Amino acid sequence: MRLRTLLSINLHHLSTDELRRLFSNWLNQPNQKLVVTPNSEILLLAHHDKEFAEILNHADLSLPDGSGQKFAAWFNGFNLTRHPGVDSLNLLIELCVQNNKKILFFGGKKENTETAASKMKEKFPNINVLTFDPGRVAADGKVDQTIIDQINQLAPDVLAVALGQRKQERFANSYLKQIPTVKIIIGIGGALDMISGNLPRAPKFLRRLGLEWFWRLVIEPSRWPRIVRAVIIFPIVVIIEKIKSPFTKKAK
Repeated sequence: MRLRTLLSINLHHLSTDELRRLFSNWLNQPNQKLVVTPNSEILLLAHHDKEFAEILNHADLSLPDGSGQKFAAWFNGFNLTRHPGVDSLNLLIELCVQNNKKILFFGGKKENTETAASKMKEKFPNINVLTFDPGRVAADGKVDQTIIDQINQLAPDVLAVALGQRKQERFANSYLKQIPTVKIIIGIGGALDMISGNLPRAPKFLRRLGLEWFWRLVIEPSRWPRIVRAVIIFPIVVIIEKIKSPFTKKAK
């Protein structure tokens, strides 16, 4: 596992096989691990939000989830292997089944979360998967203590948090220590929408070409401002920061 940095945010470069071994080891050891899956838009947010950047950089594992990050890495002279959030979640689900661990889907649209759990039960009859609808969660990720108490009663080994960017990372950072059964907590964004089938995933050939953003634009036109930030603004900021870096170093 190699550490890389884009816009001052730590990202880890590792293969899928390395990720599988890492997750498997973490599921069977006592230490708790925080996993984040920042895409290009999240990196932009963190670039202007010091508190959010500190949460991301505090994570035990930061998996790059965005085709734009591969360009940014190349432009900065290194490699990054992309790990889409839905793929990372599917890998964790598979490992939970193999290791007899319990996974809890927390948040997301209730109907999509429940459908995702049902589909996983169909695929893996022995899976121990639960869902939890926390209702409205504040922007700072804070929830009532009764919610944490209920999670502790469920005693999950893996907590997959689908509260959307920033909110899910803030929640994970705030409450991981209060849920001692959890070995891995991971922010998963809209992964449950895809697993449920309610948000069709891009065809494989588009994924290979790094054009998932185009697919999302077609099926969700209202996302265009977010796609513009990820596909256009993010590369521009990366280029500007690269150009500025020699002058910044001289100034220091």
